[in-house]
Amino acid sequence: MDPERRRALSDFYREEFLRHLDYLRVNGVHNEQNQDAVQRAYRKFETDLDQVCSRADFPAVAETLLQSFDTLTRLSKLDPSKGH
Repeated sequence: MDPERRRALSDFYREEFLRHLDYLRVNGVHNEQNQDAVQRAYRKFETDLDQVCSRADFPAVAETLLQSFDTLTRLSKLDPSKGH
């Protein structure tokens, strides 16, 4: 995959992850008590995302990732136009 496309994909997944995190924060799931764990997970996600986007099996990994986000937040049920 060319670098420009890989960067576009990683940017998209960063935005999606942040959208889900914002939802969790607004609804009190992500709070001061679990801030350290959330920050560690986010740093890991940020660190690994570009590498994951360059994998041959990236479409399957991306689908699983988005489903995992949505399982936690259920955002696609709240806004069907943004469902995955």
